[in-house]
Amino acid sequence: MQLRCATMFVWAALAGAPCALAQWPTNPATNLAIGDAAGEQTLAKIAPTWDGGCYLGWFDDRSGSYAVYLQRLDASGNELWPHGGILVSGNPQATSLVDWDLICDSWGFCVLTFTDTRAGSDLDIYAYRITDNGTSLWGANGVTVSNNNDYEANPRVVEASDGDFVIAWANSGTSTVHHQRLDPAGTPRFAGDGIAYPGDAGANPGYVGMVASDNGAVILSWVRTLAFLGNKHVHAQKFDVLGAPTWNGGTRIAVFDQASVPIAHQPRMIPAWPGAILAWHYAQGQQFFVRVQYLDGSGAERFPHNGVDVSTSTNSRFDPAIVWDNVTDGVFVSWNERNLAQTSWGLFAQHLGSTGAPLWGSTGVNLLPINTTVKFAPVATWRVGGGLSTSVLVESLGGLQDTVQSFGLDANGALTCATTVSTAPSDKLRLTQASTFGGATLLAWTDLRSGAADVYAQAIDLAGGIGLTLGQILPYGCGLNPAGSLGVGGDPFGNGRASPGNVLTVDITNPLGSQPPGSAAFVIYSLGGIASPCGFPLPGFGMAVGQPGEVLVDLNQGLMLLAGMFNGVDPVRTYLPLPGVGSVLGASVYVQGLMVDLSPAPAVPFGLTTATELRIGS
Repeated sequence: MQLRCATMFVWAALAGAPCALAQWPTNPATNLAIGDAAGEQTLAKIAPTWDGGCYLGWFDDRSGSYAVYLQRLDASGNELWPHGGILVSGNPQATSLVDWDLICDSWGFCVLTFTDTRAGSDLDIYAYRITDNGTSLWGANGVTVSNNNDYEANPRVVEASDGDFVIAWANSGTSTVHHQRLDPAGTPRFAGDGIAYPGDAGANPGYVGMVASDNGAVILSWVRTLAFLGNKHVHAQKFDVLGAPTWNGGTRIAVFDQASVPIAHQPRMIPAWPGAILAWHYAQGQQFFVRVQYLDGSGAERFPHNGVDVSTSTNSRFDPAIVWDNVTDGVFVSWNERNLAQTSWGLFAQHLGSTGAPLWGSTGVNLLPINTTVKFAPVATWRVGGGLSTSVLVESLGGLQDTVQSFGLDANGALTCATTVSTAPSDKLRLTQASTFGGATLLAWTDLRSGAADVYAQAIDLAGGIGLTLGQILPYGCGLNPAGSLGVGGDPFGNGRASPGNVLTVDITNPLGSQPPGSAAFVIYSLGGIASPCGFPLPGFGMAVGQPGEVLVDLNQGLMLLAGMFNGVDPVRTYLPLPGVGSVLGASVYVQGLMVDLSPAPAVPFGLTTATELRIGS
């Protein structure tokens, strides 16, 4: 009840407080140049870090051939490494790039996997692990994941639940799907090129996806064959820590076998612990459809076989982007919708319930109208507080002159923000997106505003504002109340700041020992402070015998709740959940504690703590 009351109270804290803006630009015509050296910078990947920052990686030919570079940003958008990033690998690279992967691991380090031609003209796979200070843990040349004469493209990496790193890919020479496990030191668990899983007879599988599952296992998905002819179905299998397939007696599951997905189409797969959610598009006659399927940890299909349609409209639907709704165990999905002639484009979104039923109407929510302005494939990530953040490149400034547009929707499909993230008149490509624990959406893309391809990035807050103002936890007081009597901490699973959706810890104690076990600890939440950093003295409310205490919050705007009973040793802990909505950004909440000795004739009946201001930001 206290938690709920505190939540309801903070929902009312909407009065703004001025804060200094950080280094993320606030002008959509500017954005943040990440890779803008000579030559071409392209194929950007982004991975958020626990503290609200991110890693950004890309391919860069500033030296005349492609190399892999990496940059780390803090939550303010400051570059923590030299501008232009650090060189991860300058080994020989093909002139035609394929896809690659990058994650932030549970240590806060960056793990990358990509292909190059250092061992010959065919593509082999390598992995690197870079610490938060830029050190290459697995050596200057990384770890060799595959080494053969076959073509192996588009590797994927996840961190397994046991702490290993798993790399997955398809081998077109042997028509197999592979995965290799690396321990945290980069030592391969399996011999040679890892575990090979055969494709269907006569089929050459490709476009591997992968998510982590329970007990160190991983789930892989792939398209049955890369060939122009042949059934291009969507398959999946789960592999345990020893590399053994565990679903369906070891036989792959046909997630979609009603028809073929288009050639060169990469189905989407995301984790839905311990299972996975997949989405794809396919054609029946002239019309294209988007389907979604949810596999639980045992491989059982949660939705009807061959997946559920996201819409019943008579238009064509392409390029789904999916997000797991871990509150209702459903799926958020956005997609590109076109007329049947594919001469008009729009952007739509849908929320599928836990059984696949559409929750936002039979045709979803229309975010951008279907018209002759070209819209490309959307990207999507989870939204703090529940809902969907989805973004898209829109050719709204003329031919090859794109804007970046982003939308936020709550769990009911209501539009919470619509932001034009970049208005620079330029051709833009390969948009990628991440979300932070502070409610920010981070975007990166290839941008030709300078003539050559560069990598740009931008952050928007939960309300859709360009740039970020970071949340702060600011203790204050003038010394009448003892230091250490109140502690407010950041969410250990969030970004450590006063940010929407985070749950803060509030600890109240009497460090002087002047009140006995059994004393009651109260917490006061207020929308106003009193002459911060100093309040006014109140006789009889000090923690020292006979001393006044200092009132540091405005009691007329306050709510006092019982936090718990003091055991004489440990602080009394309560929790303050901050609402996951953009409307609280810029508000301040003031917190102060009060200890009350309930025994007869107490020496110190009341004891006020120090206070803390919570400035709510990203």
